[in-house]
Amino acid sequence: MIYPFAVNHRSKGEWLRDVDARQRNVVFPDTVQNEGRFWRNLGKEPLTPVAKAGLVVLGIFVFGNLAFILTLILRDDNGKRLLVVLVLGVVLIFGPVVAAIVWGTRRALKNIRQK
Repeated sequence: MIYPFAVNHRSKGEWLRDVDARQRNVVFPDTVQNEGRFWRNLGKEPLTPVAKAGLVVLGIFVFGNLAFILTLILRDDNGKRLLVVLVLGVVLIFGPVVAAIVWGTRRALKNIRQK
């Protein structure tokens, strides 16, 4: 069996550094840094025509599906009641979760700025 570091006549240390470099953007810390960089840089530059077209397609998909679901719900006799229950359920379940995430993030950022 031929090992990669033996074929290229590299030392084991060089091979391990190469393997580590190839794992960038796949393992946990790098993916988080890349996602944070994406969100920070999202609104800094003007959108290209391709990005604008992509946002339009995404908007049509999301809002089209939402409109379709709402029309199906409101066609039913008990649709308005079901819609109110659905909206209240989402707000009561996900509202506190999102609020806790926002609070924790702001608190962590405030602690980082103070140090």
